[in-house]
Amino acid sequence: MLDFNGKTVVITAGASAMARCIARLMGGRGANLVIADIDMAAAEALAAELPSAVAAKCDVRSPEDIERVRDLTIDRFGPADIVMSHAGIGSAGLVQDISDEDWTRLLDLNVIGMARVIRAFLPDMLARESGHLILTSSSLALLPGHPVSVVAAPYITSKAAVIGLAQAIATAHRSQGIKVTLFAPDATDTGWAPEPARDAGRDKVREIVAGLPQYSRHTPEHAAEVLIAALDEGRFLASATPNHEQLLRLQADALLDPSAFAAVYVPA
Repeated sequence: MLDFNGKTVVITAGASAMARCIARLMGGRGANLVIADIDMAAAEALAAELPSAVAAKCDVRSPEDIERVRDLTIDRFGPADIVMSHAGIGSAGLVQDISDEDWTRLLDLNVIGMARVIRAFLPDMLARESGHLILTSSSLALLPGHPVSVVAAPYITSKAAVIGLAQAIATAHRSQGIKVTLFAPDATDTGWAPEPARDAGRDKVREIVAGLPQYSRHTPEHAAEVLIAALDEGRFLASATPNHEQLLRLQADALLDPSAFAAVYVPA
């Protein structure tokens, strides 16, 4: 099992539903938590209930915000042992209708924001030859063919980029003591839903989404437990999708063709 006692953990979007559950589990095992979130009131409320935690205002689109979080972490607890880059947004729309502005906004936060977090915290980890990065992707990017893909191309694209980023960092820095975990939660009941992209026909998108079959969702608590179990077992991939090992083999056998998944997604 991973020893969290006395470890310093930074979580971006740390006050969100899934991250909140993760912080509680880590805090319960002795971790010092830095709850970095754009919603400072929510971050402060969570930090107040944890045994050892501090809140920090952070928009991952701002390098200055991230650097302030890093400096606060060092001042309060010392260098970060674990950094979870969890911040992300969704944007729903038909790919032919989505503007450059909406693509840029989503990729800036979901991908470049993650790169900013890594850039701020990785150098110190490399200097110490010790550290753990947790990067949040999505089952929609890990496993193809979900019916919601018709209105989720930008989100899936960004989360697929996270998979490549996690693999690249793990490959580049494994020999230097850096561990990487790719977190791919499944559909989770967090109360959050992507807004239609501003220029992508809101009524049309809502009509398409309303017509899609309903699929079962996990609880945030379950997603958190999946991640903690993967950390305890030292696994690279923390996937909350049932039978994901079998489904990844199916994807490989199909040479990435998403049509192989046509019979996989069964409504609840």
